[in-house]
Amino acid sequence: MSTEPEPGVVTSDDAQYALDLVSAICTEVGPGLPGSPQERERARMIEEGLEAHLGAGSVAVEGFTFAPAAFLRSSPAIALLTLLAALLNISAGRLPGVSAWPACIAALVISFISPLVFLYEFVLGLELTDPLFKKRRSVNVVGSLRKPGTRNVKRLLILSGHHDSAPENTWLRFLGYGFFLLSATWLLGLLTLPAMCLVQLAGLVAGDAGLLEAGTLGWPLLVYPIAPTILFALFLSRGWEDGGTVPGAADNLSACGLLVAMCRFLVENPSCIPDDTEIRFISFGAEEAGYRGSRRYVARHLDELQRLDARLLNFETIAQPEIAILTSETNGTVKNSPEMVHSTVAAAERAGVPYKLRPASLGVAGDAGPFSRAGLKATTLLGMSTKQQVAFYHQVWDTPDVLTLEPLLNVLKLALEWVGNGGE
Repeated sequence: MSTEPEPGVVTSDDAQYALDLVSAICTEVGPGLPGSPQERERARMIEEGLEAHLGAGSVAVEGFTFAPAAFLRSSPAIALLTLLAALLNISAGRLPGVSAWPACIAALVISFISPLVFLYEFVLGLELTDPLFKKRRSVNVVGSLRKPGTRNVKRLLILSGHHDSAPENTWLRFLGYGFFLLSATWLLGLLTLPAMCLVQLAGLVAGDAGLLEAGTLGWPLLVYPIAPTILFALFLSRGWEDGGTVPGAADNLSACGLLVAMCRFLVENPSCIPDDTEIRFISFGAEEAGYRGSRRYVARHLDELQRLDARLLNFETIAQPEIAILTSETNGTVKNSPEMVHSTVAAAERAGVPYKLRPASLGVAGDAGPFSRAGLKATTLLGMSTKQQVAFYHQVWDTPDVLTLEPLLNVLKLALEWVGNGGE
């Protein structure tokens, strides 16, 4: 009996090919923080993987500059600002011979800076403080494929992931599920401090000593939530040397392996490519620094993306069989195209892949965000459970051992159905 795979059907061999590439990158390069030489070396291996199937002339490397510290290392700055605002709040009116006004006003202003930095940099993914930090370079790797003989392209379908890895999350590693409680405490602290400073200043303006005292931090609020807020932000991340300590096999080399595996499959099965369509396989850089690579790509190619009715299917952390199809991006602040979500759901159902629809919650943000924010059609396939997040997400244990073939094969099946139907 023949063991040759049926033409036009992805198999576990294709998923194994993706996993082998992940293992090779982790072994030969290791972790790759955004902007590091190791990140560029990871990109080079993905470039070589795409070139092996597409040819060098069909793969481009687009460089860009960004400020990784603005996103990745802003939490210690937030911690110090919170500490300074708390000290100013406590000292207002308590230093002999010193007016309470300067301390009250400074405490209020500084207490608002911390949540604003968190809102703009982390929640909205905007480059608020980036001009203040040193610039580094990263790259996007872009492979292009058309059905043989195609000259006039009318639609662009993009499959994407990112090749950089994150710094290690200190509290997730050492506290496990306690990380979520501490995260909630951080948010509570960021809101409590400016509220107290507002009350304090109101008391000063009104000449009301009782209101002034009510707005001054005491031991209960210093113990919780202010002190935990400062400690959380001050030591949020670790492992910054030599490209970092997190291999990033699931997050997000799993996506990169799938991109190259899907590229290989479509080259070998060109009948699966719709007419008048170009497929692009894009591995973005600097996703962990606030999806800077995908933002730069959208800004650089926006006219073309709009003209070709571009549709992006982004892969993120593919480690469990049930695939989440995101209805929103960027921590839930940007809505994905309903048409795009519908086409992805239809592809999952045709492929027989287990899925669920969910919005992006706080902490869920990636490379589809800049596309959706620009009004382009995009969504993300996310394959990670909360249990897996606690076990390996942004930790040294995110190695190829956490990956299995079933989730990878499910995404390949879904993506093939989506591509074969023209992204509809």
